[in-house]
Amino acid sequence: MAIAKMSHLRLVGLRSDQNKIMDVLVSRGLFEARATDALPFDLSSGETNRYRELKLKQSEISFALDFLKARHAAMAAELEKNKRDVQKNNAQPIGYTLSGEKYSSARRLITKADFSDAAAREYELMHVCDDLKQLSFKIVDCSQRCAELNSAAENYKPYAVMPIKLSELHRDGDIAIAMYSNRTSAKPNELLNGLPCAYEVRNSDGVTVVLIVARKNNVAEIDKQLGAAGYTKCEYSDDCTAAQKVDALKSESEDVQREIFELTKAALDYEKHVNDLRILYDVIELDIERSEAEQKFLKSDSTFVLEGWLPERIAQTTVDEVQDAAPKAFIQLLAPEEKDAPPTLVENNRVVKAYEQITDMYSSPRYREIDPNPIMAVFYFLFFGIMIGDAGYGLILAIAGLVIGTSKKFDVGIKRLALLVGMGGISGIIWGVLFGGYFSIDFGEGVNVAILLNPLDKPLMLLVLSIGMGVIQIMTGFIIKFVALCKEGKPFSAIFDCGSILLLFIALILLVIGMLPSLAPMLGITIGFVPPAALKTTAMAFALVGVALILLFGGRNSKNIFGKIVGGFKGLYGLVNLLSDLLSYCRLFGLCLASCAIGLAFNSLGGIIMDIPVAGYVVGAIVLVVLHLFNLGLGVLSAYVHDARLQFLEFYGKFYDGGGRLFAPLGQKTKYIRYN
Repeated sequence: MAIAKMSHLRLVGLRSDQNKIMDVLVSRGLFEARATDALPFDLSSGETNRYRELKLKQSEISFALDFLKARHAAMAAELEKNKRDVQKNNAQPIGYTLSGEKYSSARRLITKADFSDAAAREYELMHVCDDLKQLSFKIVDCSQRCAELNSAAENYKPYAVMPIKLSELHRDGDIAIAMYSNRTSAKPNELLNGLPCAYEVRNSDGVTVVLIVARKNNVAEIDKQLGAAGYTKCEYSDDCTAAQKVDALKSESEDVQREIFELTKAALDYEKHVNDLRILYDVIELDIERSEAEQKFLKSDSTFVLEGWLPERIAQTTVDEVQDAAPKAFIQLLAPEEKDAPPTLVENNRVVKAYEQITDMYSSPRYREIDPNPIMAVFYFLFFGIMIGDAGYGLILAIAGLVIGTSKKFDVGIKRLALLVGMGGISGIIWGVLFGGYFSIDFGEGVNVAILLNPLDKPLMLLVLSIGMGVIQIMTGFIIKFVALCKEGKPFSAIFDCGSILLLFIALILLVIGMLPSLAPMLGITIGFVPPAALKTTAMAFALVGVALILLFGGRNSKNIFGKIVGGFKGLYGLVNLLSDLLSYCRLFGLCLASCAIGLAFNSLGGIIMDIPVAGYVVGAIVLVVLHLFNLGLGVLSAYVHDARLQFLEFYGKFYDGGGRLFAPLGQKTKYIRYN
């Protein structure tokens, strides 16, 4: 369980063998291409035409899938609206059944045969994309036409209150008829009373409409007066009334909407190809990934130079396979140089692998750094269980997490998260038995089912346990740093920076052991031994040595005496931060206590409800289930977040740098699919 050693692969081959070589490397699933190092002669970089073609195909597939998803949602909304209309207005049912296609973001589990079949049907599926694109154009045209018709209907609508043909507004003769509209609060009577015209005023949805009859030579003055007041003159000349025009426009709009509906039905007939299109998308995605890698190669007319990373354990077998496929290729396996920054491939067992996501949220380890996951996993496991603190809750989490985590129905990320929570549930069972927590049930006065302690009865002992766990983890972090510095050839830094802190922690542990007789009554425990009197003296000696090392050598890297002195005192001041880190572990105590207390309160509430006659037991049981599920969900979320925080700040801050780049082999990046 460590970071895998990587080999630098360098290959010179014939262009005619390039595809065969890449097929072998991609099929292995453990090759990451890297940019070719500069060579003493000129070669061109990889071509990009193929890459552009693949991206274009992929964008067409993506458009087709998004279009089908949008049409599916539109049809679902239309069917729901029709269902309501049928229930309320006795409307005619549409009589269309929507497919059960799910447009979820979860990756679908397929076999290699499914993958190969979709790749073989690329020509057919791209034609499907073309058909859907043409349908989308038609729907867009219809939608624009529908919007234009609706907009026109809205423009005609105010004048629909006047039962006059619009063509009458433009007739010849001495007498003229005109119509005006205004959305303001201007009062037309005050404007028109003094003008030489007859008029009628009507309102339509907050719009004032005025119809006037006047001599033609007076119309200009009337236009001027009404225009100044914000009125707009109707310029429509249709040989029908505005109401008839509105009805005609609405009827035409309904015809267009029916056409959109039929086009949508035609589009949804292609939903049978959705899964194949998703697979083809990822087929092309892998081709794009491969094309991107090939762009890093240097090429001549007949040869190419390939470089990349392989795990050392499979490097030689991979080279042998490549050599069989391309006997004329020249291949080298090189060890990473100091200047190289190889990718990080963390290899752990299935249990520890579930905890890798916690570290990756913080920062991936560098290639030459220690893998912190095996050690961190132990602490995360223990802390998660303490914060849950109940065997009943732990059992639920363990069953649910392990079932989901071992199922093939879910994606890798979900399965690892489920395994992490499931193992946290196992830890919760262990600590729940130690704490006597079984769904926070109070077994009555004088009944003690706790093996170690009851958090509600002995909170101080739980606090000491939490801080003690913190001491162990922080000391572990400094020990790891001590070992790492020694391996780097820096023994003095290891002693002065880490050894001094470890001495202080040892002093603290010895001091607590020496004070146990006086602390035992307060903690509610009994001890069966008397600590030696010399423990306190030994503790003081360790503490003085630790403080002296910090004070004398804390500023050793400074170039002047003043800096060395200040650096020493600064190191002592840094102990305050260390104390703060240690107190952060009180969150183990707080969350455990809160979960137990909330669960106990919920049980009391459920008991009160169960005392109600008739249906009390049924209602009380339902309430208890809901409340405990809420407490469990809150506890899991809190445990996940706060446990991670303890690892990131209090543990990793002592020894871990991170900043690595995870190994990204070719052929692993997919959006819609995963392999069986």
